[in-house]
Amino acid sequence: MLKNTILFSVLAMSLTGCVGLNTVSMTQIPAHRDNVITTSSSSWNFIGINFSNAFVDEAIDELKGQCPTGKIEGVYTKHQTTGYVLMFKREVVVSAYCNEV
Repeated sequence: MLKNTILFSVLAMSLTGCVGLNTVSMTQIPAHRDNVITTSSSSWNFIGINFSNAFVDEAIDELKGQCPTGKIEGVYTKHQTTGYVLMFKREVVVSAYCNEV
């Protein structure tokens, strides 16, 4: 019985997480705001050691792909980190407006 209680406690603790908002940035909001585009990308790391920030470039490329012939304006960027027991998930969420030129 004690073994099951310890196992359940460890499992419950490993499924919990804590989210922290690192940065938020916003450019000037345009007057014309009809076409909203959004994207996000993330990266996992072990005990907070980051080896690459390439996931941010993926978000930028995906945003550009959603607005190939227009102008991207009013960019809202959010960088957040979710911490689990030994793993961390870094995530970038980007939303903007795609206005035709």
